[in-house]
Amino acid sequence: MKISAQLLILFMSVIFLCSCQRVTGSDSYASDFPEPHSDNQEEVKSIYQLNKPLMENDAFFEIEPLDLPSEINGMKLAPSNILSKTQLLVLLYEEYTVPVIKEVGVYELVSGEYSFSFAVDEGKSISIEWAADDLVVYKETDSASNEASLHCFRLDTGENLVVHQFSQGYSDTSAFHNQVVSYNGKIYFDDIVTQEGKLVGVNLLEYNLETREAALFKENAQNPLLLDSGLAYITKDEAAGAYFVEFSRKEERIPLGQGISSLTTASDELYSINNRANGPETGRTIWSLDSLLAEEELLSSSNAIDRPAANRSVVTWRNFTPERPIIYLRESDCFAVLLEDETAYNTYLLGDEWGILICSHDNAPTTYYQFSLITEK
Repeated sequence: MKISAQLLILFMSVIFLCSCQRVTGSDSYASDFPEPHSDNQEEVKSIYQLNKPLMENDAFFEIEPLDLPSEINGMKLAPSNILSKTQLLVLLYEEYTVPVIKEVGVYELVSGEYSFSFAVDEGKSISIEWAADDLVVYKETDSASNEASLHCFRLDTGENLVVHQFSQGYSDTSAFHNQVVSYNGKIYFDDIVTQEGKLVGVNLLEYNLETREAALFKENAQNPLLLDSGLAYITKDEAAGAYFVEFSRKEERIPLGQGISSLTTASDELYSINNRANGPETGRTIWSLDSLLAEEELLSSSNAIDRPAANRSVVTWRNFTPERPIIYLRESDCFAVLLEDETAYNTYLLGDEWGILICSHDNAPTTYYQFSLITEK
């Protein structure tokens, strides 16, 4: 890959959610492998083996190019989150050896206007963890001390609050990549527990947006999820040495197998990207996208995929080998190709009813597309 594509993929790692990359203690739930990358620059046959039918796109989606400015106020623009049918949360950055985020704002799709929200201080880096309605939750890391903190910003009022100062060493653990969610007026997140500098556990905490107070929600729990109209999280059964998804409102728990690198939810379903095995012919890692509750493997991939995302209609993922933009349709239980003539490193932003396809290339500018569901048959 040339440097432009490498930088964009690295930058998307800052923008998008939920990627567990390394393990620094036995109580941290993640697979022990590095950030995936593409080492195949030539055109090859599809990396995917689909376990569901592949249907024509015409029956399902409307898709059209999305024209976004390459720069605003002398800084480059990257879309981060869909806020509404007409608004995007965007990051403005300067490109050095790696992209450096300078400020965050709202871009109006209809008028093309940009509204400043907040600046990122010198020597700090951020990752957007949650953005919905007027609430933006982000992690901030100090490059000198490596200390991390959690913040919430109100788009309506401009108020920016420190939610939590994470424990020393937090940003060096896989917990740093766990999800943060907002639910019923509270923000849920996790932090590590250490003894004499050794990681001994991870606890789930909650921050009350009304009282502005943080408190312990559950010991030995992490990675909060919104599943089946409620709060869920990952726990470890020490006796069995196994991980489970548990619910805050019911006794049911869902076992998690080995090799899961990332999770995403959509209403009552749980999807995972798995680091499954080494292929018998190439010796390379085989990745898969699974529906955990249905206990089904939806596809396997001969090269790296990550960052699953889902809404009520579709499931998407990021690919590291140029591919057609293929997505999974939940109700129809099939796959569809969004664009037959577009082969790229594909990343997605999903809203409730529509999404954005981001296609980066080795030798061409990044292209953006807006797509929406017509019907599922």
